[in-house]
Amino acid sequence: MILPKYFDDRAQLVDKELDLHLTPSTEEPKELYEAMRYSTFSGGKRLRPILLYATYEMLAKKRTEAQLKQASLAAAALEMVHTASLIHDDLPALDDSDERRGQESCHIKFTPAIAILAGDALLTKAFETIAKLDDKKKATLCIRVMCNAVSTRGMIGGQTVDLISSTKKNVPINVIRYVHMKKTGALLEAAVQLACVLDGADDNMFNTMTLYAQNIGLAYQIIDDILDDVGDFEMLGKEPYEDIRNNKFTYPSILGLDKARQTAEKLISDAHKLIKNMPNNQILVEFVKMIKDRLP
Repeated sequence: MILPKYFDDRAQLVDKELDLHLTPSTEEPKELYEAMRYSTFSGGKRLRPILLYATYEMLAKKRTEAQLKQASLAAAALEMVHTASLIHDDLPALDDSDERRGQESCHIKFTPAIAILAGDALLTKAFETIAKLDDKKKATLCIRVMCNAVSTRGMIGGQTVDLISSTKKNVPINVIRYVHMKKTGALLEAAVQLACVLDGADDNMFNTMTLYAQNIGLAYQIIDDILDDVGDFEMLGKEPYEDIRNNKFTYPSILGLDKARQTAEKLISDAHKLIKNMPNNQILVEFVKMIKDRLP
């Protein structure tokens, strides 16, 4: 299994790029820049940027740091968006989580006001960063991908429906699926789509990789729901039972644990089928295995 070393190598690569583009916390306003860096470098898995790297490397057959420079720009921008979403998700008005990745959430470490501004700043910084791609046509296409992923049609829309659903007595499973596909899955889709744009892949590859990301994204979130339900702090990286505290409807709460597991397993199997015959697919295959191994 080569995924752990690959994760370490590519995480270092994206961290280097993030450090390059994020303003040092010695500059004013210091508290804002410190909050941005605090949340960005808090030990995240870098799942989305690494998925971007893995897809790009499979398609473009490029491996060196110099060859991956453009992918690193896109990867850093994507991680900024993801970090911004986590900062905002943890706020008292949304998921009200005091801890993230084993440390204080941004609004606890600083203040809710600074956390809101840090999330906003990371989101705008992400688009500033991806606009620096050398190929301006590809930069425009990448910005479109990012806009779609973040927008009311993507992550923000999913978060909104999730918030509204928590106030209702009953929510159908298709609404929960929508929330997971948008709130969690949109940025995973963006990861593979950005890689396809950078490589100049055709529509068939773009659509195939999008479907692959949709499957692993939905599976990942269903497994998160299961882990939260069974109280697995170690795998979650945050306090469990958050969904129960926030009156959230989940796959386990609607389908039961066994059916939720079966659904995740089917999605994982479908994801593997999509890429199993592609050349240079080792990392993407191991991505599937890694998600499957999270099932309790």
